Amino acid sequence: MSPVAGPQWQRWGDDDEIGRLNLNDQAAVLNALKIPRSGTVWALGHRMFGGTDLPNYPERPTPQHLMYRDWSHYLAGRSAVQNGGGASVDDGFQLSCHGGTHVDALGHVIADGTLWGGRDAIDTVGGLRHGDVSALSAHGLICRAVLADIVAWRGQGPLPRDEHIRLADVLGCLAGQGVEPGRGDMLLLRTGSLERYRLEGAEKFWTGYSEPGLSDEPELLSWIDEVDLLGIGTDSLANELPTSPLTGREFQLHKHLLRDRGLQFHEALWLADLAADCARDGIFAGLYLASPLMMVGASGSPMNPLFVK
Repeated sequence: MSPVAGPQWQRWGDDDEIGRLNLNDQAAVLNALKIPRSGTVWALGHRMFGGTDLPNYPERPTPQHLMYRDWSHYLAGRSAVQNGGGASVDDGFQLSCHGGTHVDALGHVIADGTLWGGRDAIDTVGGLRHGDVSALSAHGLICRAVLADIVAWRGQGPLPRDEHIRLADVLGCLAGQGVEPGRGDMLLLRTGSLERYRLEGAEKFWTGYSEPGLSDEPELLSWIDEVDLLGIGTDSLANELPTSPLTGREFQLHKHLLRDRGLQFHEALWLADLAADCARDGIFAGLYLASPLMMVGASGSPMNPLFVK
């Protein structure tokens, strides 16, 4: 097998901003809504604030939860109780668009000076003018998703940080689980990376940083095209093995899949609890719902995806 050469921008026209999210049409949504049987819901967003150590690239600002008004303000006389006895709590936060569980917009990646659709990288100055995250949020995502639990399939704990997950591993895992993805599905890949973060702590995790994942294997790219996957989501921050063991280049799947093919890239999903439930009931496919915030010009957005059985 050999992958389709070059970008696939023309598939939906020059002005397209959502890529393979076009596969998620009304018929696909209605079919996905028929999947749930038990109504069990799994939230896949990583917890943040409240003492939770949210994984965050060191060069990004530290996430902060800011209290604008709480009961202490009333006790100190800085806020007045409303006529009728009412009071309220008001707060905000500082968080990177790519902090915690999030989706990458198609305009997130620049390769050879161009973005999705062949747009010049100058279109990113001051905010994305093409392929921003609001284009994805305007559509939303309701589809079928399949979990490939590579951690359980390997029969070990979190995968080593430099582990290259090959197509053969994915197919072997899916076959063992008795499930396979189809056209317009999300593939969710459990590597144990965020679980390792919790075990190791931030300092050890970021020292000599790498994460287990897929890479620019030609057979993998061909398979993704043949199946016509909608996207890939993982329990890692990179959504791939950061440095390709095949070419030595960095973040090549961001180029080949996000920028060239318009796949959905969902990163830092919390998959451990869902995986444990899938192991119990043998059901590894479900309804998947995700929607980023409507942020014009942004290259990504936090979100809390849901998996419904």
